[in-house]
Formats: sequence, C-alpha cells, structure tokens
Amino acid sequence: MRAPIAEGTAPAQDQDLDHDRSHDRSHDRNQNGRNSRSRAWELNALCRNEDPELWFSGRTRAIARALCHSCEVLEECRAAVMRREDGLPKCDRGGIVAGLTGPQRHALEKRLKRGPVLPPEPASPPGPPPLRSEPAPCGTRSAYQRHVRRGEPVDEACRAANAQGASQYRRTGTTRLRPTG
Repeated sequence: MRAPIAEGTAPAQDQDLDHDRSHDRSHDRNQNGRNSRSRAWELNALCRNEDPELWFSGRTRAIARALCHSCEVLEECRAAVMRREDGLPKCDRGGIVAGLTGPQRHALEKRLKRGPVLPPEPASPPGPPPLRSEPAPCGTRSAYQRHVRRGEPVDEACRAANAQGASQYRRTGTTRLRPTG
C-alpha cells in the first residue's frame, strides 16, 4: 500500500513521467511558441461557438473558410487535423477544417510526406549575369557573340568562327561537335 502524498507534491515516479512527457513534446511547439499537441488552443478557436453544419454545407463553404482564415489558432488546428487524418483516403475527409477542404488536406499531406520543397532562388538583379569563369577566347563563336552583345569591335578570328558555326548549324541543326569514333 502506498503512503499518502503531501498536498502539492507528486510521487517521484509521477514527476519523472511528467518530465518525460514534457520532454517528448518539446519539439511540438509551433512558431508562435504554443504546444501544438495540447488541445488548449481549441478554447480560442473562432469555430467553437458556431453551428457545425456551417463546415459541411456547400452553400456556407465561403463563410467557413473566411472564419478559418481569420482565426488566430489556424496553425494549431491545421497541425491537429493533419495528425488526426494521417493516412486517410481523400474520400474520407469531409468538410472545411483548418480552412481546407478534404481533397486539399489530402494533397497537403502528400506534399508534406514528400519532403520539404526548397524555396525559389532569389531573382538576380537586372543586367548581365555574373561571369562564372574566364570569358571565351577570341576565335570562338562564343567570343563573337560576346563582342556583339557588348557592342565591341569584332575581330576576324571571331567573325570566321561565327561563320563556320552558322554554316555547321545550317547543315546539321546543331553547333555541337559530334564525337568521332
């Protein structure tokens, strides 16, 4: 039989269990610092006092989505519904939840399982692209094109290389050299 516990204290075993639980959930914080596994966020949800039919009627879909998108706990709601519906087929996901329809939540789950999508690279400033290596030497078609692009005078070696490249292109449809052998 266990001895009674003084008020305000917990058995050591329960304290360890509480520590393990909080440690396991420490990674479940969203970017607002809220615990995404706790359901306390539901108390702040705009939908809490709304008619549930609002989320499942085609006529009120726009209203439901507008409420979701203006809700302060949208992020927690979306994380909770993604955990709850994990692995469900598209046809078993109904209504508007977290501002998304069932098929949209299914597509989001598939995207998240594929892995992170890298953000697009920032647009480079207007103007010529930065030189990545030494410019092509004179006497090549690339050098001829560089001279023309920069408005520089074109020398005879570059002009001859360009004429030869153009002739080869008309004959073969490519300026690449074919491997011999």
